[in-house]
Amino acid sequence: MGILGPLDIRVDGKPVTVGRRRQRTVLGILLSARGRSVPVERIVELLWEQRSPAKPLASLHSYVSNLRGILEPGRQARTPSRILLGSPEGYALRLPDDAVDAWRFESTVRHFRSAPSAEAGRLLDEALGLWRGEAYGEWGLDSWARAEITHLNELRLMAQELAMECSLGAGKPHDVVLSAEAHVSRHPLREEGWRLLALGLWATGRQGDALAALRRAAAVCAEELGLDPGARLAELERAILRRDLDVLSAAVPTAPRAVATLHGPPVGGEPDPAAAPPAPPGESPPEGTPHPFVGRRRELEMLERAARAGLQGGGLALVAGEGGAGKTALLTRFTASLRAQGWTVVRGRCPDDAGVPAAWAWAEALGELARILPPERVGPLSALLVPLDSASAPHGDATAGRFRLHTAVTRWLASAAARRPLAVFIDDLHEADEETLAPCWAVRPPSKESRSCWWPRTGQGTPTTASHP
Repeated sequence: MGILGPLDIRVDGKPVTVGRRRQRTVLGILLSARGRSVPVERIVELLWEQRSPAKPLASLHSYVSNLRGILEPGRQARTPSRILLGSPEGYALRLPDDAVDAWRFESTVRHFRSAPSAEAGRLLDEALGLWRGEAYGEWGLDSWARAEITHLNELRLMAQELAMECSLGAGKPHDVVLSAEAHVSRHPLREEGWRLLALGLWATGRQGDALAALRRAAAVCAEELGLDPGARLAELERAILRRDLDVLSAAVPTAPRAVATLHGPPVGGEPDPAAAPPAPPGESPPEGTPHPFVGRRRELEMLERAARAGLQGGGLALVAGEGGAGKTALLTRFTASLRAQGWTVVRGRCPDDAGVPAAWAWAEALGELARILPPERVGPLSALLVPLDSASAPHGDATAGRFRLHTAVTRWLASAAARRPLAVFIDDLHEADEETLAPCWAVRPPSKESRSCWWPRTGQGTPTTASHP
């Protein structure tokens, strides 16, 4: 049976006519009850809201009898009906869950969340494809149908939004932009539609349009409701302004490749030669491919110049800024550029954890370097290369031990840099302890979050420093 549009009744696959309006209304009332029994008095009240006939029960019994004959044409006379059941409480329509399109629609949407991701989009498309018009369209103005219509319409809108979200996850932001534009024009107070529209626009490289969509949403909320937009819209706007591509990648896994392709060259110049080429259609980008890098051209050029200068006498660059400003994205891109030029790049981090051993960032970075370019002699380096093994710690005078360790680190890095260019990245330098800072020749971390890039010198001279906010 179909009620997600004009009433459509089929018996053994063939369409049948239900009869007069009141007879169809009896069927609609029983369908809306979803298998529950509806009292006879309630059906009579709904059929004749203003003036009932002299014998309303006789008329109702006639309608029920006719419906039984339509729904079960092969049933023998005086045998109980298996579909339209009667009891002292009233009448009920008993059908399988998949026999009515509205029931099948609701069941499919309910099972969507537990379905594998590969099946989720298909399930939603199948569910939405059941709609042929308005639910209970013939009875849209009748009081008994309003609650069921409201329920089904809300579920339909939710399914449409979930389907758009699935399309974003499948890497189809262009399709989402078209669907979301239509969705918000019909339902301007649904914030989820605006969020999906902004994400789709951002993923296709239309950052300005994405911000404009969010501001249209804010204007609608203010004008219609006297409210500011919800937290999810506000968070998305902040992410776009910060160019926080992690937020975009979480919603649109293929967005980085789309942004890099569609947004064009970075702000202020020609296409960046360090940009990773897009993966062929249908393939995943190679492991280690950086996030897209749009803008920040000046900062990247500063780091490139510092790296070239470091080839002659060593150097240090400091990248500082507030949380979410894009430091990690910048250095990820810079890492890819250096490696493409034949550099060895190793990284260490300074965790904000009181239990982390001293100089942990160097232990991580040098442990990675040891796997690529092992030192000729470990000696005092064992304190960093095996930092958690107390047996390998240097013995004797602490000051002398630290001096020997720092000297060994400097010599090893200089030796490694003599073979091929070497860069050491230290993340979260503002959390560094004194043992981490000591090999950097008294570099002091700023108050803001920071990252550092260090090139060991291969000869004599003082390291150069390049810094920017």
